[in-house]
Amino acid sequence: MIKRLLSSIGIILFILLIAGSIIAYSRGYRFNLQDKELTPTGILSATSYPEGASIWLNDKLTSATNVSISLLPGWYNLRIGKEGYQSWEKQIRIQGEVVTRADALLIPTNPSLRALTITGVTDPTLSSTGGRVAYLVTTDEASYSASLKPKTGVWVMDLKSGPLGGQSEPKQIYTANGSEIWKDASIIWSPDEKQIILKFSKTEEKMETVYSAYQIYVDNPNILPTDVTSSWETLVTDWQETQKLKDNAAIDSLPPLVATFLHTAASDIRFSPDDTKILYEATSSATLAQVIVPPLIGTNTTQESRSIVPGKYYIYDTKEDKNFFIVDTKSINSPQAITWYTDSKHIILIEKGSIYIVDYDGSNIRTVYTGPFEGDIVFPWASSDKLVILTNFYKPQSIPNLYEIDLR
Repeated sequence: MIKRLLSSIGIILFILLIAGSIIAYSRGYRFNLQDKELTPTGILSATSYPEGASIWLNDKLTSATNVSISLLPGWYNLRIGKEGYQSWEKQIRIQGEVVTRADALLIPTNPSLRALTITGVTDPTLSSTGGRVAYLVTTDEASYSASLKPKTGVWVMDLKSGPLGGQSEPKQIYTANGSEIWKDASIIWSPDEKQIILKFSKTEEKMETVYSAYQIYVDNPNILPTDVTSSWETLVTDWQETQKLKDNAAIDSLPPLVATFLHTAASDIRFSPDDTKILYEATSSATLAQVIVPPLIGTNTTQESRSIVPGKYYIYDTKEDKNFFIVDTKSINSPQAITWYTDSKHIILIEKGSIYIVDYDGSNIRTVYTGPFEGDIVFPWASSDKLVILTNFYKPQSIPNLYEIDLR
């Protein structure tokens, strides 16, 4: 009787031991031979675009993306690379029973370049949401025959791929009547991308004289352009107020400490496309208070900057309550030299005549393009695999054109 009881207890204990081992293993615990103890492991979830890149941990080839790897807690030097692409590298911290994510955008070593326009382009202007670009064609190089429709006018290009993956063609939304002076013409987008104002003007001694202005409906060719020469300023002011109210509402929806900081110590505030991060220029010295206390585990391990210095750009991550220094305003030509990439995880930075893509935490600065391009005109494609630049390879004989930089 006693033997049976002991045998039953032994079986139960064995089952409990096996069950406990399975549960511990599933939770990431491993037996550490060096320390001779059961140690909780963490998970590294490493992804890349494009897929199939190699993963090096502390310079040791470990696996390939996209994969999850169990690792002992500690700091690791993670490198993700693929032939034909620039490597991505970062110091990461693995914590027991915590998933650490690494998402690497790999930039080609030699991106391809393709012309999007051939007519010559001036004043390319990005819409407020970044989904469209409007531009002027001020010469009529292709219209030698009276049977051809004049190309001089306003054109709109969608920065997104079509339903079958193809690219939609630019469309002309305003045709010149022959009397306009296009030299100083300019474009202003409405906040909803449905309208633009085409303005013909001349600036002398910092004073602008507007000869004429037209309101054009981008998606409705049946509505003729409206002459708004006498009221365009009021219309633009209304558009600006609408955008300002929208921006302020987005800021006010943040935690009060962050909202107050942005209202009082920041300018040029730009939310990422997915509204989870904020790019801003600091206008005064301040300390960005910690909102999430204690800090979340498994978050970005890049060193952050919460002591804010005026004249510098930062990015604040609203989900992780992290703030990262990006660039000093002295290093860039204009606010247009820094903008969001469409995946909300990277920014486009123009510095010293080159175009870079940078992780939102300021790490992994990779060169995209070094060559001739006009001003700070770089537009990201909605599918996150292309950039659009304005350049001229035949100076001074021709007007610049829009070119696509393919990052696949």
